[in-house]
Amino acid sequence: MVAPLNPYHGEPKIQALQKARDKQVAELFDLPGAVLHARTFSTDDPAALGWDYLRRIMSEEGLVTLRGADAVTIETAKSELINFDPKLHYWDLFVANAQTIKDICGKIFDVALPEGVTRLGDEELTPQKAREIQTFLADQGVSPFSTDALIGKLFPARLIALQNAEEKIVAAGFAAMTHNRHSPFHKSAWVGLIAVDLALRGLGLGKYMDALCNLVAIDELGAISTMEFVAQDNAPSRAMLESCGLRQAEGMWVVMFSTSTDRITK
Repeated sequence: MVAPLNPYHGEPKIQALQKARDKQVAELFDLPGAVLHARTFSTDDPAALGWDYLRRIMSEEGLVTLRGADAVTIETAKSELINFDPKLHYWDLFVANAQTIKDICGKIFDVALPEGVTRLGDEELTPQKAREIQTFLADQGVSPFSTDALIGKLFPARLIALQNAEEKIVAAGFAAMTHNRHSPFHKSAWVGLIAVDLALRGLGLGKYMDALCNLVAIDELGAISTMEFVAQDNAPSRAMLESCGLRQAEGMWVVMFSTSTDRITK
């Protein structure tokens, strides 16, 4: 008898975060201020969620993320979480509406994929294949989610992947509806986990995957807009997002408050 596949992947700390988020889905699905993230605990309205809740998460896990936070919220968080002596890790927030995504990303697919490279069909995205994608993402320096989160068992999500003629994963990306009905970002999809095999970089596959994931978010998940996060010093990724029609949201950031200097992911 084949043992059930462990849905978690990575070092023990990462697996613990994945497991904690998966277990919380039912609780967070309709909790004001909560985000259905699949790794670090995230909030898009800490005042609505409550600072005591966030302090409990900091105590248990050592990190929380504020999504779409303005300068006032960030300063308040510094005060409310001061006892943890947190290190702050910043990402800029990039956004685009559905029409912009359709107009710009729809034109990116005129470029042919490299010979032998094809997109996996939905029927091919089994838990076993999701495990392969987890490993691929980790090898590219992208901290993955659980297989259940990746294949959309926990909340509306689409996993996109390309494979070569030998059925080896060579690119991946992800789109998900992570904000509940209470959120200021309700009906906006998050796009991320974009990764391309080192041997195929420089061929435009990153842009192709990013455009595809944004289109899938609009056309298949029903999002009215999309969002992505990028580090302030990551010039290539910023250029890729802008080429897909996304623009930086002024005055809003994604900030992880952590007791560690580890950023977890890019």
